[in-house]
Amino acid sequence: MSDLEVSVVVPARNAAGWLGECLESIRSERPREIIVVDGCSTDATAEIARSLGARVISDEGRGLPAARMLGVQSASCDLVALIDADVVVPPGGLGGLLDEFKVCGYDGLQFGLVSESDGPGYWGAALAWHHNHSRVRSWFGVCATLMRRKVLLSVAFDDTFRSGEDIELRIRLKEAGYRLGVSSTTAVRHRFADTFDFARDQWLQDGAGMARTIRKHPARAGWMLALPLLATVRGMGLSLLHEPRFLPYWAGFMLYNYGAMFGEILRPRGAGLSVGGNTAWLTAARVVPMVTGFLFWALAALMLHPDQIGMGSAVMAAALLTVQFGMLGVGQATLTLLPGQSDGGRRLIASSLLTVGVSTVVVAGAVAGVTFALGSGVGLAWHDPVVTAIFVATAVLAAAAYQLDHVGVAQERADRALVRSLVQSLVQLAALGGALATGLRELTVVVGAVGAGALASVLVGLRQLRRAGVSPDWRGGLRPGPAVALLKPGLPNHALMLADRAPGYLLPLIVAATLGPASTASWYIVWMMASAVFFVPQSAGFSLQTALAGVRPKPGLVSSALRASLALTLAAGAILLLAGPSLLGFLGPQYAAAWILLPVLVPALLLSCVTQVYYGLCRARGRLVEATGVAVLAAALVVAPAAFTAQEYGLTGVSVLWSAAQAAAALIAIFRLRKLSLALPAADPVEVPPAALNQSTGIEKP
Repeated sequence: MSDLEVSVVVPARNAAGWLGECLESIRSERPREIIVVDGCSTDATAEIARSLGARVISDEGRGLPAARMLGVQSASCDLVALIDADVVVPPGGLGGLLDEFKVCGYDGLQFGLVSESDGPGYWGAALAWHHNHSRVRSWFGVCATLMRRKVLLSVAFDDTFRSGEDIELRIRLKEAGYRLGVSSTTAVRHRFADTFDFARDQWLQDGAGMARTIRKHPARAGWMLALPLLATVRGMGLSLLHEPRFLPYWAGFMLYNYGAMFGEILRPRGAGLSVGGNTAWLTAARVVPMVTGFLFWALAALMLHPDQIGMGSAVMAAALLTVQFGMLGVGQATLTLLPGQSDGGRRLIASSLLTVGVSTVVVAGAVAGVTFALGSGVGLAWHDPVVTAIFVATAVLAAAAYQLDHVGVAQERADRALVRSLVQSLVQLAALGGALATGLRELTVVVGAVGAGALASVLVGLRQLRRAGVSPDWRGGLRPGPAVALLKPGLPNHALMLADRAPGYLLPLIVAATLGPASTASWYIVWMMASAVFFVPQSAGFSLQTALAGVRPKPGLVSSALRASLALTLAAGAILLLAGPSLLGFLGPQYAAAWILLPVLVPALLLSCVTQVYYGLCRARGRLVEATGVAVLAAALVVAPAAFTAQEYGLTGVSVLWSAAQAAAALIAIFRLRKLSLALPAADPVEVPPAALNQSTGIEKP
């Protein structure tokens, strides 16, 4: 006898520990039939199912999506309930869901989920806490769901997926116009095993499933790529407020999600990326670490004294400034020279890394010496030889990581840069969290954590090159010929890059020397938030440069780049203005007071859209001297009066000063853009400097 005209499909593989309670709860609802699809279990799953009156069929090990579809095809009712073995249905639950389904005219309706741990340990509790506090609870899924059989047969699961098939199915169901929902009145118990292996498997399956969905629905790639990061940011924020013990869980969640995601994305790809793809991946590689960087500094701000944060941020600013000076344009030269190397670039890669390493050591010594002689600000940090040693090591490793980014772009594999950036961010976050958890509250904790992240990035980068068959050939060592060949095309671009970026790294040092470490902490966090937006106009400039360097550039590229840059920067700036005060307030009253800087900086970020498009046009047309002159003028307007302005008007004055310099550069850029844009041919190739590929590289062919 049955009370409900529903066929229940339960996919199960080695689920003997859970299946009995699951089937008993379903059987008490008196559905028409229960079909258990066995995934070649090696335990008593099939025997338990038969003993409780279920019909058992086998999916022959084809995976969960195939098992669900096999059960749907075997069902006899027009309505099918897909219920996983880790679910327990409450008395009257299936009937209640059926009533809601019919009254509201759904094509698919999921039970509400109340997650719980299947044991008293950490990992089950963390998984349950995550899902009970996650937005995923409001997303339609298929672990406990009632659907029309004909809908499932027409849309169908993609059985090429081994995981993540529910997300991909939801996309196609919505595109087809079906009515989907999640019940707010009827919920089931959803259980999680209480082991790290189970949690890791969940993370890996999530990441791999999202990668397959990205490949099948590339228009949704941006959202899918950001999803684990956004979930981590939200989860860590809630954990800090309510359950700090679950912070390690989120580190694992993000690491394994992205590890599986990018492993899946990169595995089948043998050729290089397109220009657009290369640009998109490089943009993500720059922006994503800024988000995790905020988490890093937020954690440090919650645990350390503002004076320590300020000095740590000043040391990091000195390290980043050292990297910018120490690169000497080698990265730009690599983009030009590497594609023409007959050995795949093995000797050039080694020479570039050695050149950057040696120059960065020299620059680090100079920066430390000059700031030590000044006797204030970051110079005070060098009284501790451990901090000095970590500073030099961090600068060298960060420069090597930055150079590996250029190698990846030159190889048309900027996706590798994003993988390394994520590893770097997660390692430095974990290193800081681990040190603070053990009670360390020293300046070396902040600097050392950043150094650990840079080391991890370099090691991953070398492993990527080894797997690609182009490991650096270190046998020649650092020789003058190859170094000069890299510096000759690199130094002209280096001057423009330094003039454009150096003020951003100098300002924290000037603030530290003038106002002290505590003010530097506030400035650095606000400045870092603004820098995440500043990369949008920079990306537009790089993209324009790439487009204009094409064989037959399209007309209107400059105006298109400017419109896109303004639109994206305006959106990002609005988000910063809305979310920034709350984020700063979360860190404490000292940081909350710095929100007033955001309305000053955001308009200047919009002005930089014009300047960065102008720089991109100048790079493409070989007008580096002109562009560098404008950048030097803007830098001088910021740096020269910065100490006086900080002393007299504080951080607000420094922000106004930087904005005024951006306005001056933008006015010049507007005037010059009009002239240069009129000179662009409508459809003829843009004249570019002679490629360094036609020059001798000084690197012997094998």
